[in-house]
Amino acid sequence: MKCKLFFLALMAITLVCTEGILAREWVVGPDGSDEAAGTADDPFKTISKGADKAMAGDIILVRAGVYRERVAPPRGGIPGKPITFRGEKLGEVFIRGSERWQPEWRKHQGSVHFAVPKQGLFGDDAYVDSANPFLVELSSTPYGRDGKPEVERYKRGNANLVFTCGQVIVNGTPYLQMPFLGEVEKRKKTWTFMPATGRLYINFGGLSPDDQQVEITVRRRIFAPHVKGLGYIVVEGLVMEHCGNQYPTNFWNTPKWAQAGALGLRGGHHWIVRGNMIRYANSMAMDVGSGGGDNEKNSTSAGGGMAGHDNLIEGNYIVDNGAAGIVGANTMRMVIRGNVMLRNNTQGYIGPKRYEHAAIKCHDIKDGLIDGNYIADNPRNDGVWLDNQFPGTRVTRNVIVNNGVKGIFLEMSDYRFDAAMVDHNIVVGNGASQFYVHDASGATVIHNLFANSPPQARFGQGAYIYQVTARTKTGYHSLYNNLFINHKSMLDINYPSHRSGPQRIDHNVYDIKSSARAFIINSASDKPAPWRPDEFFKLVSGEVGTDGPRAISGGAKVALTLDEWRRFWKKHGLDNDGHSVARKGIKVTYDQKSLELKITMPFDPETLGSTAHRLMDRDFMGVPVPGDGTATVGPMQGLKQGGNNFRLWRGLPLLAEGELP
Repeated sequence: MKCKLFFLALMAITLVCTEGILAREWVVGPDGSDEAAGTADDPFKTISKGADKAMAGDIILVRAGVYRERVAPPRGGIPGKPITFRGEKLGEVFIRGSERWQPEWRKHQGSVHFAVPKQGLFGDDAYVDSANPFLVELSSTPYGRDGKPEVERYKRGNANLVFTCGQVIVNGTPYLQMPFLGEVEKRKKTWTFMPATGRLYINFGGLSPDDQQVEITVRRRIFAPHVKGLGYIVVEGLVMEHCGNQYPTNFWNTPKWAQAGALGLRGGHHWIVRGNMIRYANSMAMDVGSGGGDNEKNSTSAGGGMAGHDNLIEGNYIVDNGAAGIVGANTMRMVIRGNVMLRNNTQGYIGPKRYEHAAIKCHDIKDGLIDGNYIADNPRNDGVWLDNQFPGTRVTRNVIVNNGVKGIFLEMSDYRFDAAMVDHNIVVGNGASQFYVHDASGATVIHNLFANSPPQARFGQGAYIYQVTARTKTGYHSLYNNLFINHKSMLDINYPSHRSGPQRIDHNVYDIKSSARAFIINSASDKPAPWRPDEFFKLVSGEVGTDGPRAISGGAKVALTLDEWRRFWKKHGLDNDGHSVARKGIKVTYDQKSLELKITMPFDPETLGSTAHRLMDRDFMGVPVPGDGTATVGPMQGLKQGGNNFRLWRGLPLLAEGELP
């Protein structure tokens, strides 16, 4: 018996030791060798070698330096034992999809020189089209121009105007791609590629090309498994930049145009992506879902059931990328929290078939949380865009300011009330509407600040809700306890019939005189609109019962005062805005340098009361929200009469373009 017990004890000790041996740290350094042992004294040279060696529980520690490779982990970890890729200090560990390029330059004319990249540079050969980004045409034309893709789709544009997925970086600065050599000849810091000759022309602006650090993208991705659906991977402390990826037009049915970010989870689950910087991707910084398409020709799947769930994207810099920040299709229980997302969509995608970009754009996100992100200055971009189903998802405590189009955008869903929550967000100064909905139903929009629609915006709405197609419905939204400040139109909502439906609206504060016609009922309740403009104006005017409504767009929109607005909804059996107030003189300013939000309130907001909601726990600043109908309207419970100053952001420092953490 004693021998048997001793044997069992020895087995237990052996198992513990074995586990200790398996969980180890592999070290990578720029001066290492992939023939080395991967230790602190004898490091590997590439991160990929560490990935090949790592098993569940292991850490790949990456020392300061530049690594030019696509990291494609062959396996993931297991519960409680992830595989961790860790840069030793953010801002000092770079993974680049580019290579140094030192060809024999030939002068074209003026400051324009050219050379031919050798095909041997392009070794990232996993794709259904080409390993060479310069030979892959962009699926939609950027920079507000109509080119070959638009000619093929809409019979408009210039069929000779073609952009590619390639990038040229000179002395750390991405140069601007032009479709024609004549344009490059006229503008410094530009380039173009001639597929017929393989020549790459660059306008160096008077600099000697031999004396510059020239890099060109030779890889389509930077960190992404070939195997789909891997789980339990941690990525932290890395700067990923320069990536020749594609714009994801029709990604759901066109494999070569898949959603494929510089960093790609490839349908993975239980990933943690924390404390990284992703910048200067040609298109998207990061893909996070399981339904974004697949542009790889020999991809395999890890199996094990549902993918694309339980991922955490936290505390990253997503900046200066060509199209989108974080994109994903088909995710569950994803958390996007505490990220800084600045200046994305540098290529200016806008117009038909340029819809797949925002700082955050998610298709079919279920039970997601988008919390406490700083989303600003993304040109021609929306802040947060939820598309094609978003049940159980919450968008809360985000700063969404000065983006080029909409602040928060909901599209394509068919729910009843309370299917998704939009609460305690600061949404200020975005270029079109601050809160925008089309063809979507079921959001509760509560305790937000929507302020300062630019005067040049066509309608300048605080909230805009309407139907643009016949694919689904637009109704069943709740707008409670919000501050609507400084808009041409406070609310612009479709007539509650046809594909529209009832709306619940109350306890809001509107920065207008009571006589202002700043509330709009629009006729876009179906596609096409069910009424001619003159018919619609007569219909709404008759229901309001006054001679005052103002016709907009020939009567397709009808502008009302707050009292007329209340009478309209009462006619439809809804006591909307019965407790809301119109008070002129509220002012909102936000200084992005000091990060200080100033709100001037001419009355005591605590006297207004509020609509209680079971999910309202803490406000933007973390202060508890009373659940008895006495909460203060807006995102801050500390809001008082008079001047109010709030420091909005205490997270990651905001960085200028080109600046590192």
